[in-house]
Amino acid sequence: MRKVVIGLLLAALAFIAAASSVRLLAAGDNGTPLTPFPAEITDGDQFWRHAKMEVDRSVLELIAQHKNELIHGIRYHKLMHGDLHKKQIALTFDDGPHPKFTPKLLAFLKQQKVKATFFVVGEMAEKYPWLIREEIADGHSVGNHTYHHVNLTKIPPEYVATELKACGEVLAKITGKPPHLFRPPGGDYDRDVAEISEALGYTIVLWTDDPGDYAKPGDKVISQRLLKRVSNGGIILIHDGIQQTLDDLPQFIATMRKRGFEFVTIDEMLKH
Repeated sequence: MRKVVIGLLLAALAFIAAASSVRLLAAGDNGTPLTPFPAEITDGDQFWRHAKMEVDRSVLELIAQHKNELIHGIRYHKLMHGDLHKKQIALTFDDGPHPKFTPKLLAFLKQQKVKATFFVVGEMAEKYPWLIREEIADGHSVGNHTYHHVNLTKIPPEYVATELKACGEVLAKITGKPPHLFRPPGGDYDRDVAEISEALGYTIVLWTDDPGDYAKPGDKVISQRLLKRVSNGGIILIHDGIQQTLDDLPQFIATMRKRGFEFVTIDEMLKH
């Protein structure tokens, strides 16, 4: 009898721990502490609800399909850098769009004739769809950065799938086609995240250079960090919404062009 009681208690504790992990909303790239999932996340948003319904029905089949594809030699790619023999750089901007900042960034990139890649947060894209349409119209690439900007390694697999699907559905509605590029917030991913994202048809995009602009160390520091390491096929992680980054970009772009580098989107990198 005692063993039965202990077993029930352990099962109850395991259930509580699992339930608690479901309600973790992760930090941003700056490593701030985790906060509880707001209750309205699963109830209040149409894209989240729809994606969750689809995941409840299909996430296991998606993973099984992905594993079957691997057996038959079919695999999506994880991009960590571009062609090391080409003097190309990809500027990637995470965490937007922002109504007060993104228009300034887009205007600057248009003036400089630079194409970039934006990894956008689904709930932000849903609020400001015209900014996503402007990014596409200007020739930039747009990718999935989850719906709520969560640390995907801290939530259960079915929530990982929901995060990706909800953001993907928002972007598909805005742009007319589903996204195929995905960047996990903070670059945090594990086997579950990789399998789910690939099963959903995404290419995971990481980076070669991170100047830590989210911490706002100053535009000169950002510039020094970038110029120190940038090389052929570089993928640069910077953020939409950081004024210091925008202040540094004119000098950085001018310096890179003097060195013979071309600025390309992630989609252009993938072609090679």
